[in-house]
Amino acid sequence: MPRSSREKSIETRANIIEAAYRLFIDHGYNATSMREISQHTGVTIGAIYNHFETKEAIWVEVIQQKHPYHEVIPVLLSAEGETIAEVVRSAAGLFVRELNKRPDLFNLLFIEIVEFKAAHVPILLHSILPNLAPLQRLLEGKSGRLRDFPDYLVFRSFIGYFLFFYISGKFVNDLPELSNNAVMLDQFVDLYLKGILDDSDPSRKGQI
Repeated sequence: MPRSSREKSIETRANIIEAAYRLFIDHGYNATSMREISQHTGVTIGAIYNHFETKEAIWVEVIQQKHPYHEVIPVLLSAEGETIAEVVRSAAGLFVRELNKRPDLFNLLFIEIVEFKAAHVPILLHSILPNLAPLQRLLEGKSGRLRDFPDYLVFRSFIGYFLFFYISGKFVNDLPELSNNAVMLDQFVDLYLKGILDDSDPSRKGQI
């Protein structure tokens, strides 16, 4: 059965996004031209503008579709454990493991943060936030006790902390003692759960 014009339009749009994504990752946003996107897609520049008003509009679609939250959130929901600490440890391992499957992630983040000064992060958050509700129930019924912080702050600290673990590991790949191995991740989890102060430090006991 011949494809409808709508089906062809959807396929063309998807091909534009995929071609642009590959070019952006390989060369950066500013170094990628609309002409190159046209050549790699196999459609005219005019046809691209029928789907996207600007190159930046293509980037917004790319980062929304290719951001790892699509894979990460469902994976985090599979974290297991009887205690809060066990669930956090499980979630951290799953989170980092999922990020390691995405060799493009560093470039994706670099483009948004450096080339766009994080201008599209609010748009991205608007897409992500509705998907976070199930994560709020992840620790329900688990033994243990969290400090009295808002849920959003706990979630933000988890994402920021272990995203930094992933990113910083890319800079120390040649240093085995600092690389993103299982032992290092386990130590990072301990640091996240317990902080840097020893249990005997007076400030942990309210003495300062």
